[in-house]
Amino acid sequence: MTDRLDGSSGFPRISVAVMYHPARGDRIPRIAEACAPLRLVPVPDPDPGSFPSPLRTAKRAWAAWSPDATHHLVLQDDVLLVDGFSAHLRAAVAARPDDALALYAHWNSPYNSYAIRQAAAGGASWARLVPGEWVPTQGLVLPFGLAKELGDYLAGVPDHIRDDDTVIDLFLRERDHRVLAAVPHLLDHDEVASVAGNTDHGVRRATVLLPGADLPPDRWREPPRFDKGAVMRAEGASTWDFSVTYAFGTCFLGFLRPTSEEFVRHPFGRWSDWCGVLGLDQADVLGGLEEYLASSGGRERARTLAEAGTAPGTAAELWAAAFLLGADVASGAGAGPENGRGIGARADLAGPLRRAAVTSWIDSGLPAADRALLTGDVRAALADLGVAGLTRGLTADRRRTAASGDLSAGEILRRLATREAEGFLRTARFPPPLTVEVVTCPGCGAGPEEAAAYLRTVEFCALRVVRPGAGPRDGTPWLRMTGCERFPVHGLTLVADVRERLPRLSGEFVTRPAFLLDQGLAPDAPDPLPALTAVDAAERWADEFFAGRLSPSTAPAVMVLPVSTGVHRWAARPAAGLLEPAAWVEEVSRYGRALGGHPLAPHSPASGAAERYRAVRDDLAGRRLTEITLNYPPGPRVNGRFDPARLVRPW
Repeated sequence: MTDRLDGSSGFPRISVAVMYHPARGDRIPRIAEACAPLRLVPVPDPDPGSFPSPLRTAKRAWAAWSPDATHHLVLQDDVLLVDGFSAHLRAAVAARPDDALALYAHWNSPYNSYAIRQAAAGGASWARLVPGEWVPTQGLVLPFGLAKELGDYLAGVPDHIRDDDTVIDLFLRERDHRVLAAVPHLLDHDEVASVAGNTDHGVRRATVLLPGADLPPDRWREPPRFDKGAVMRAEGASTWDFSVTYAFGTCFLGFLRPTSEEFVRHPFGRWSDWCGVLGLDQADVLGGLEEYLASSGGRERARTLAEAGTAPGTAAELWAAAFLLGADVASGAGAGPENGRGIGARADLAGPLRRAAVTSWIDSGLPAADRALLTGDVRAALADLGVAGLTRGLTADRRRTAASGDLSAGEILRRLATREAEGFLRTARFPPPLTVEVVTCPGCGAGPEEAAAYLRTVEFCALRVVRPGAGPRDGTPWLRMTGCERFPVHGLTLVADVRERLPRLSGEFVTRPAFLLDQGLAPDAPDPLPALTAVDAAERWADEFFAGRLSPSTAPAVMVLPVSTGVHRWAARPAAGLLEPAAWVEEVSRYGRALGGHPLAPHSPASGAAERYRAVRDDLAGRRLTEITLNYPPGPRVNGRFDPARLVRPW
């Protein structure tokens, strides 16, 4: 089948169904016209007055195949097809006839959008998507036999499961069947009100779209170059992997390891907390930004961004995301057209694809305050900065390894670092709501308002911020922290894991700086032996928990979390009004310098002890990720028979 690329033999023969809600029936003629000469079969929601359920309509759409078809495509009613859609579709299917092909993925899906950005940055025509994350179903093509099998499979799934994309992911995972996404995409997602119950998901546009681009048919013959989902495939992988995303004006890192239980959408942590696991430090990532802003082109972009009021931290975080993307591409197979061009990897598409990958991060990931300032010039300046960061990342050296665990960091620091590495690896399936009591920091004055602004960027569980003495506890887990702390998501994961394993546990969790305040110890001193000793003793409960020996009766009333925190940007209290370009550039540098700190004290300056702590912690985390990946048994990453409860997304 793979040699029939010109379609002259009538191959492929693609049947097309569009699933739609009757309220959107007026959209069908336009989609049918864009699909021509392919014939479109409209499939309405059979019960539009009932609860929202894309699955209810998908069952019928996947059964609406033509008996003489070689492939079946299902579209949704809110798609926007590119010009020349049917010709591009036929060429793509002819080139990859045995694969499941996604024609789109939305720009902030945690792992799939990054796999697509990686492929685009590397000049590839296809991105292998990550098993365990939902399959993008706005436009999905399957070989006829697989489509028929999927239709039969969906028929046995209750409508209340709702999410067809999650069920289809499970179906394909059980068969270890890969999904490839077209790069660039062949359709976009229109900005219309959701009828599927996804109103809170926000705008979901294409990750990489090049409207009007010249895409020759033989472009699609190039094989995929990268595989972000290798750890989730039946044959396994030799090492873990990672993903980068940009949201709330912040760069996040997520680590992929094989699992059949943990949701692949496990929360991401700040890049600055965990870049050491990748063999990079913060200076490696942001060092090139200062050089760029000192160049003639960089100075012009800095002026544009400063005059518009763009937050310096927003630009620094975008650079970090783009740099890490470039470094990832460089460490993988085939860094782009200039490094071993494939059949379809044309040099004239390399620049536009990279720019599209960065621009969709800008459009999807800016905080509301910066998005309101996003004129065409500002958007272009940010895109230029991001592309420069990506290009710089292509030359990054990730071969350095973190210092080994026998470093003379001191026995106490080693224990603290080991606990945090172990806590980083914990998982939680259904995190409960969490009440966060915020104590005003005596050093910077940040309190509940600043903490609430930061915690709104932490996508993990329902968080309720209260002041000290806010009233009786409501039975939900309770965390106490200072107002300036950049409390990382792996700390929240650890809290949820403890509560899942010990649901009858009482008592409260407290951060290291808040605990030191309770003890009357200055939390901004870098290495005071009394502070280290007190924190070490208060964290011993975690040793018992990790060993499986902790019980509600033996747990202390106050459990200090083995988590180091930095200072979040809402505590920085930037100067009011617009900054002069030179001052804006200095704020960018200051932002980068503030990302470090001490494992006990957010406001402490970086120290040798802090560097050794991070070296031990990051090395242990990387080693454990490797162990988990290598020791995971081969086979499809699913566990047991079909269980609807496993398809309900907790976040």
